[in-house]
Amino acid sequence: MTKKTTSAKKKTSTNRRSGSQKRSPKRSSLFRKLLKWLILLALLASIPFSVWIWWLDKQVVARFEGKKWQVPSEVFSAPLVLQDGAPWRKQDLEAVLSDYGYRFGKNSQKEGWAARSQTKVSAHLRDYTDHTGYHPASRRVFSFDNGLLQIQDVSGKRYRTAVLEPQKIGYLYGGNTENRDILVYEQIPKSLINILTATEDRDFFEHFGISLTGIARAAFVNLSSGSRRQGGSTLTQQLVKNMFLTSERTYSRKVTEVFMALLLEYRYSKEQIITAYVNEVYLAQEGDSALHGFAAASEYFYGRPLNELNLDEQALLVGMVKGPSLYNPRRNPERAKQRRNVVLDLLFEQGRLTQPQVAALKKQPLRIATEGKRRSAFGDYLDLVSMQLERDFDQAALATKNLKIYTALDIRAQKAALDAMHDRVALLVKQRSGLKGLQGAMVVTDRHSGQVRAVVGSSDKLYSGFNRALGAVRPIGSLAKPPIYLTAIASGRYTWWDKLKDEPRRFKVGNSVWEPQNYSRTAHGEVHMYEALAKSYNLATIDLASSLGFDRVAQTLRDLGVKRSFTMYPSVALGSLELSPFEVARLYQPLASTGDSAELGVVLSVMDQNGKVLKRFDQSTDVPFTKQALSVTLAGMTKSPEIGTAQAAQAQLPWLRFAAKTGTTNDQRDSWFVGITDDFLSTIWLGQDDNSPMNITGSSGAQWVWIDFAKALPQRSLPKTLPEGAGYYQVTLDDFEIAADRCRDKIELPFIEGTQPRSSTSCIWPF
Repeated sequence: MTKKTTSAKKKTSTNRRSGSQKRSPKRSSLFRKLLKWLILLALLASIPFSVWIWWLDKQVVARFEGKKWQVPSEVFSAPLVLQDGAPWRKQDLEAVLSDYGYRFGKNSQKEGWAARSQTKVSAHLRDYTDHTGYHPASRRVFSFDNGLLQIQDVSGKRYRTAVLEPQKIGYLYGGNTENRDILVYEQIPKSLINILTATEDRDFFEHFGISLTGIARAAFVNLSSGSRRQGGSTLTQQLVKNMFLTSERTYSRKVTEVFMALLLEYRYSKEQIITAYVNEVYLAQEGDSALHGFAAASEYFYGRPLNELNLDEQALLVGMVKGPSLYNPRRNPERAKQRRNVVLDLLFEQGRLTQPQVAALKKQPLRIATEGKRRSAFGDYLDLVSMQLERDFDQAALATKNLKIYTALDIRAQKAALDAMHDRVALLVKQRSGLKGLQGAMVVTDRHSGQVRAVVGSSDKLYSGFNRALGAVRPIGSLAKPPIYLTAIASGRYTWWDKLKDEPRRFKVGNSVWEPQNYSRTAHGEVHMYEALAKSYNLATIDLASSLGFDRVAQTLRDLGVKRSFTMYPSVALGSLELSPFEVARLYQPLASTGDSAELGVVLSVMDQNGKVLKRFDQSTDVPFTKQALSVTLAGMTKSPEIGTAQAAQAQLPWLRFAAKTGTTNDQRDSWFVGITDDFLSTIWLGQDDNSPMNITGSSGAQWVWIDFAKALPQRSLPKTLPEGAGYYQVTLDDFEIAADRCRDKIELPFIEGTQPRSSTSCIWPF
């Protein structure tokens, strides 16, 4: 090749490179412009994304640092005070401990456990905190000497009392449809956290909200086992889904879940997140309300606190997370047991349990507690709680602020009253024609304090919604009589020995004439006051009321607590006054307590979720009668079981000294009974909702409900002692004289000092 040709090729090659170099700045400029636009578009696109992330972050913070849950107020019973020397049967105490969630084993060294021998019961009683302060756990030994309780510790030291912790009896819903018991991190058993993370998220304490290894592991386990044994979502993602999102299955919701999980992990500690999860997770349905959280589920399914559950029981609750309805141990016990065993296998696979431990735990039965039906057992009492609190608290606060409401309810008395009412009414309906649809109500108060221990609003087995203890306003019949006799005793002009005229009388009332009669339609002439009340003579009572003055009798009724307005016609003295069973209990309380209490107490205190007492409820003790007059009147009422209309109760309970009054209204439309022991004042009503006549009286109807109640719940006898300024005297029947021991025709009667006979007789006759 010639030099010319070579030179030409070089020139051409040089020109090509030169042309290429001239075009390169244009391409570079275009790329830079394109890159700028892409960056600008990315920045513009990041603005709504940033706003979205900011909004998600605000949602997370607002829910987590504000009020996480709207939790209805929890209502608790009174603590059960076991008193040394009180009547108790061994089987009754064992049943109470079982109802309170105590486990029976070989010993009672562990809190919440009990043990029993042929003659004794020991229990490690739980600690608790209420408006009276902190009460530490205690270990006590109970023995039963001739049916009376003896309380000791393990060293043999004797104690006057032992106390079982208050029990949750329900919630004040106010429209809220969720129940939960809130725990702090320190209250969560470490074993539960281990089981939960092993089953649902083994990398929980390592990941930042999402776990790619967890997703891969779950996929492998599920595919290799042929069933869904593990999930890919972290506990944080599950918490986000439960607290912030709906259950819809879309990609957008999943993306939102991921970013919120990342934000939650960035903002809060692992302890805060798992605590929220333990309190939030849905595990069951209790009636119309969703049950959230392991603590609430533990009480619902096992009847005891979460920290007292065994590993197999905790494993069951954790296993339910995947399918609360599918693995509900009450509905599907076999599926629940299988799921529990899957959880136990996972603990073994991860080295958290040994093979022998797992084998032993799998052999354990489910041991699910009987469903409490809190609204059924305590619904009538909760009605009363709501009625009282709505005067002092906003309904929205009661429904959402997780207030702790401590009441006077005695669980043992409530269940005994429910059973007595339901069983006796069912028997009466079966035995007597014309009683179909028979209803009833019962109010039981503490004789001394006036605190309401039990309320039954119907004879139905389940809570009916119509609370007759509050809403059945009916004539009270002969229950109006004891206030009249109190008026007479308090005046100082009458004693139980004084005689009344049990004779026909006529009263002009407006343009008509009222002519009362005795129930037997016969008159008895002159009768002593104690006999007139014991045998419930109408004519003798109206004679006394007329002598005292009907206005004075009306004032006594108001002084004793009748707040309902009424006009004092003569018929009111024989029971035309209309009151509810609750109002009758309030009327009798000053008399039963001999002036220690004037009103009924339902709610004792309200505390917030931090333990601060928001309000205490104190009862009035202002009774305008002396203790002597009240005590002498109450003592006179003990003649009704001895010689009067309550003799059937005395025959059934011969060991018990009590005061009583029966009541029956016109055409036997209402059956009433009031029974007073040293422990309780019990008020019982039976009747038809349509006010139709019946074929039972106070003696043949309501009295038998009380008999059943007193048999089921052993009570102490009314003490015979009277306060200073009053005393018992043996009095001759014919002459108003103090009788010597040798006298035959005599009776022992209570007197206010100064009203007893001035003279005495030795009953020695001259020959």
